[in-house]
Amino acid sequence: MTERVLDRERLACFPMGDIEFVVESLRRDRIDKWFVLRPHREFAMKYRAQGALLPPGSRIVVEAQTFEPVGVLAADIPPPARPAAGYNPYFDVPPT
Repeated sequence: MTERVLDRERLACFPMGDIEFVVESLRRDRIDKWFVLRPHREFAMKYRAQGALLPPGSRIVVEAQTFEPVGVLAADIPPPARPAAGYNPYFDVPPT
């Protein structure tokens, strides 16, 4: 993932929240991708207004193609650990 692509994705997700990390899965030659976001306060209030439980400090999972929220990660689930070898520009999201 290039810096330009990540910047585009950050801008597209900005109305909902800030990208914390990107999850990709390769199955049968198809890549599925999701964004894990820290929701902005306004988006969190809309999410709660629709009856979804969104505890403070939680993250939302957004499908990358449609930008539709598909799930919530609890606040006590830590983000993925940094690789022992350090930053890998081919697989890691650049630190913000």
